[in-house]
Amino acid sequence: MAVLESGPTQAHLEAVLNSLGEGVLVVDVSGAVVLRNPALERLLGPVPQGLSSAERAARYGFTLADRVTPYPLEDLPLSRAIRGESCENLEIHARHSATGRHTVFSVTGAPLRDGDGRVTGGVVIIRDITAQKDAEAELQRSNAELEQFAYVASHDLQEPLRMVASYTQLLAKRYKGRLDADADEFIAYAVEGASRMRQLIQDLLTYSRVGSRIRPMVGLSSGAVLDAALGNLRTAIEDAGATITRDVLPEISGDEVQLVQVFQNLVGNAIKYRGAEAPRVHVGARRAGDEWIFEIRDNGIGIDPQYFERIFQLFQRLHGRDQYGGTGIGLTIARKIVERHGGRIWVESAAGRGSSFLFSLPAERTA
Repeated sequence: MAVLESGPTQAHLEAVLNSLGEGVLVVDVSGAVVLRNPALERLLGPVPQGLSSAERAARYGFTLADRVTPYPLEDLPLSRAIRGESCENLEIHARHSATGRHTVFSVTGAPLRDGDGRVTGGVVIIRDITAQKDAEAELQRSNAELEQFAYVASHDLQEPLRMVASYTQLLAKRYKGRLDADADEFIAYAVEGASRMRQLIQDLLTYSRVGSRIRPMVGLSSGAVLDAALGNLRTAIEDAGATITRDVLPEISGDEVQLVQVFQNLVGNAIKYRGAEAPRVHVGARRAGDEWIFEIRDNGIGIDPQYFERIFQLFQRLHGRDQYGGTGIGLTIARKIVERHGGRIWVESAAGRGSSFLFSLPAERTA
């Protein structure tokens, strides 16, 4: 709330209103215009006196985001303000009454009251967000095209790579030991490279599908989701002699297939990046306001804080392939899935002291 240090003069108020980039309109309870600033007419065109709500809506073509459906008169910010209701940042599409230019506005409205609390009018502030909405739409189109490109490119590479992998494996099987040592080494490199490329393409396909293959959010037991992930990791757990413990995990809403992948990637990394001791991994959850915070804590090699952001980026690795396998996409996929669910993911760690990977999910979510 603004605080006036001394009584403002009319000149002060006019100077403030004239300097604003946002449009300001004040009306009384009958809807008659009491005050408007120059920005309002720059954004909407002339604002005549004596217009009813219906006439004003028709003059400026107020619509919903589809640019076709008229904005309900009773829901317009000015109508709500006169009724004594406040609203913030409502998106309304309109046209300039003089030029016909289409504009997207963010509109905030509030009632005006007298000393006894009675509504005497209403005020609305409108802000042009057309450029912002255009940029968001372009970004969505660009991301959709990028995801489609990644999917098509990865899918189309599968068949020729399968042929390369098959024939290099056949060479290794048929001619190992029959040629010189260099030939055996070269064939082994070819087999390894083909296998690594195949895994990379499969991971890219998985990444591209996170946003394009969207399933509805449904009620889930996060404990059951973790069980499915641990089932997929059974061999890795047994081979490493890992111990997995857990808290009682909550009911959530989400995409089961994708959340299994998040737990699988995080628990799998906790097993992979282990130190000299057998891996000990604990999966916990706690309520924090309107979200659940899940934690996957391990006793592994840990991560230097300077790399906390880097590890979530595509293809970023902190270790050579001779130390730890993988393509460097797993955490990127996990972050994309968590963000699609309206959450966030981060890490707390120190080199040599184990790591805690944490991610949040909304505690209540509708499909």
